[in-house]
Amino acid sequence: MSDWKVLYRDDLDRDRTSRSSPSEEVALERARQLYLKERAEIYKIEGPNGLILPKEQIMRWMSANKG
Repeated sequence: MSDWKVLYRDDLDRDRTSRSSPSEEVALERARQLYLKERAEIYKIEGPNGLILPKEQIMRWMSANKG
């Protein structure tokens, strides 16, 4: 199982890490929910083997995949 986590700042101004997601797509969807519903500031998504999706890439994905 892959290990994808969203790193973000919550509405109480605390740095947080989401629970593990099984895939990049699920982590991106989780980032979208955190951003839209909880007003979180997304920093990045960390994946397996040190893979990092930076904030800019995540925001472009959200813009292209509005749902």
